[in-house]
Amino acid sequence: MVYLIAEVGVNHRGDYNLALEHLRAAKKAGADAVKFQAFRATELASADYAKDQLDFFAEVELTFPELGKLYEEAQKLEIVFLGTPFDTEAVDFLNELPVPAFKVSSGDLTNHLLLSYIARTQKPIYLSTGMSNIGEIVDAIGVCRRNGNQDITVLHCVSLYPTPPEQANLLAIRTLKEALDLPVGYSDHTVGIEACLAAVALGATVIEKHFVLDRSRKGPDVELSATPEEFTELRSGIDRIYEELGDGNKIPRPGEIEVAQIARRSLFTAHDVKKGEVLTPDLLTCHRPGSGIPASQYTEIVGHRVIRDVPAGEMLLWDMLEGV
Repeated sequence: MVYLIAEVGVNHRGDYNLALEHLRAAKKAGADAVKFQAFRATELASADYAKDQLDFFAEVELTFPELGKLYEEAQKLEIVFLGTPFDTEAVDFLNELPVPAFKVSSGDLTNHLLLSYIARTQKPIYLSTGMSNIGEIVDAIGVCRRNGNQDITVLHCVSLYPTPPEQANLLAIRTLKEALDLPVGYSDHTVGIEACLAAVALGATVIEKHFVLDRSRKGPDVELSATPEEFTELRSGIDRIYEELGDGNKIPRPGEIEVAQIARRSLFTAHDVKKGEVLTPDLLTCHRPGSGIPASQYTEIVGHRVIRDVPAGEMLLWDMLEGV
C-alpha cells in the first residue's frame, strides 16, 4: 500500500483546538498518519537576521504539552502521529512520546547537526528534498548512515508554495529511485491532488499532502492544502492506482487465457486442400477463435502435407499434418 500522510503544518495557526479538529478530520478522511511541526520560534529563526520569520513562527507555534495532547488523541483515534522536529529538544520530546518515525523538512536536509541527532534515535526517517540536488541528498543519507540509521525514505519535493505544475518535476521520483536504491515518496506542494496520483503511478511509496479544514482560513499553505473532501478523494485514488499498478510482471493476467481463446486467431485453410497436398502460404488464412494452431506458428506448418482432405474454411489442427 501507499502510506498517506496528512501534513497539518501551520494550518492550525497556533490554535490547539483547531489543531485537534484537523487531526480528527484527517483520520476521517483516510490518512494513515497526521503530521505536526515541533518547533520553538526562538530556536528556529534569528531575532537579528530573520525577525519576520521569528514573529510568524511565534504566532503559529504549538507548545510541546499541546503536541503531547494531540499525540494522545491520535492514539485514541488509531491514527499514526508524526512530527517534524526543528531542534534537538523537539527531537527528544517527539522521541519520548514516542513517535514511530521522524520527518526531516527540506530546509534541514543540509542541517547535518540536527540530522545526525535525529538519525541517532534509530527511528525511520522521511527525508524531504526540496531545494536540493543529488549530491546534497547523498550527503544527507551519508550522515544518517554514519550515525547508524539505515531506515530512510527519500521524498521528492519542490519547495515552492504553491508549486506551479510545470515545476513539479515528478520524473525526479524515478531518478531518485534509480540513483539511491531507497524507497522514494513525494511531499506535495501543488494545488489539487493530480500530482500526488501521478507520483503513485511513478512508484512513490509515501505521499505527504498538506491538509486544511477549509480554504476560508488564512495561512501560507492553505491554497496548496487538500480539504477533507479532497483528501478522501485522494485516498480513494491512491488505493485504486496502487491496485492497478500490479506486480510489474508482463504475463497474462488471470482470465486473459480464456479471452485469448476468443480474441486470438488460429490457422485455417483458405482453399480446399487434398490429402497429401503440401501446405503453402496461399492455402492458409487466419480467423478467430484461437483454439486451433496459433497464427504465430504459421511458418512452422508451411511445407507439411495434410493426411486427409481439408475443405476451405476448416480450422487446422496438428493431427491433420504429416510428420508432426
